[in-house]
Amino acid sequence: MIQGTAQQDNIIQRPQKNALRRYLPGIATAGLISLLAAAFFQSVGESAALVLPRNQMQFATVQRGDLVRDVAVQGRIVAANAPTLYSQETGQVQLFKQPGEAVTLGDLLATITSPALQNDLQQQQAVLAGMQSEAERAELDAREQQLDMEQVMNAAQVNLLAARRELQRATQSIELGVIRKLDFDIATDNLTKAELEFDHAKRKVELAKDKLSFEQSSRKQDIHRQQLVVDELQRKVTALNITAPVTGQLGNWLVEQQSHVLPGQALLTVIDLSQYEAELAVPESYARDLQPGQQVEVNLGSQLLSGTISYIAPEVRNNQVSARVRFVQADNTQLRQSQRLTARVILEHKENVLKIARGDFVSSGGGRQAYQVLDNQALRKNVELGALSVQWVEILSGATEGEQWVISNLSDFEDHSRVNLN
Repeated sequence: MIQGTAQQDNIIQRPQKNALRRYLPGIATAGLISLLAAAFFQSVGESAALVLPRNQMQFATVQRGDLVRDVAVQGRIVAANAPTLYSQETGQVQLFKQPGEAVTLGDLLATITSPALQNDLQQQQAVLAGMQSEAERAELDAREQQLDMEQVMNAAQVNLLAARRELQRATQSIELGVIRKLDFDIATDNLTKAELEFDHAKRKVELAKDKLSFEQSSRKQDIHRQQLVVDELQRKVTALNITAPVTGQLGNWLVEQQSHVLPGQALLTVIDLSQYEAELAVPESYARDLQPGQQVEVNLGSQLLSGTISYIAPEVRNNQVSARVRFVQADNTQLRQSQRLTARVILEHKENVLKIARGDFVSSGGGRQAYQVLDNQALRKNVELGALSVQWVEILSGATEGEQWVISNLSDFEDHSRVNLN
């Protein structure tokens, strides 16, 4: 029987480890697991629930610089002075010039035949002539009456002189005692009576003169009033001849030849070819921003003209406001009536502002939201937009210079806070 080696083995006791060395591997393992879990959960938190193709979007960078707020509009060339001529009276019109024909200031363009007006003028002229004749006759009568009054005054003056001489003789006789006291008193009374009669006659002559002057003034006023009536009718008769108010060309006939017209009815237009303006149709939403004197750039094909707004219509028609532009300098030989054009109205000029290229994100984001691009993700952020121009959008808050934004339509983002860009 073979004996074992148990008797030859010596049992060696392992020294005891301290607590820290005993639990250190477990602590390290738990820490590693925690770091891996944190990294996992962080990666899960930064992941986006929506992925959109990057090549179907438009991007732009936030910049700092000047922003010109403007609006692009359509319009046409119009004559700065194109008066429309109207009928002044009822009658039959006869036109002498054809549309497009050159005219000179004062040329006869049309005539209106109005027998009723001519008859009224002749009647009033006859009334005026009658009033003038009556005034002359009344003046002769007044002068005759005045002459009679002067004759009475002269007779009273002669009687006064005779009464004075009679009193003088009576005075001498009473002193000599050759006449009675009664005869002297009679001579004195006769003098007093003659003085009163002469004074009365003199005042009647003065009154006759005043009366003649008053009647002459009254008749002159009546004649003047009638003369105004005749002058007005004469003006209306003269206005039956329609003449050219400017030098240019005849525009359009607004009535037919030999047609019956009424007062205030438009007959034709005359175009002044010496000066043109641009008539713009501005959308109603920009009406409150329009001001006279604003700068305008007008594009006529290869020709670029500059001007200023000279007139803004006070009313809105078909959701548009009409505005007139006066050119600073233009070659009128290159312009044509009703020629189509495009224009750029400069509404406002701001300096040193944050801006970004204009895109559909303005309307789709309501002007309050935008998406900033970081690596391959688009992050939603709250912003505040300001002035809008044709090319740029002012950023009031929520952005810094150099950021990249999505400027295309944001409806595909479905209001997610984070979107992956593939």
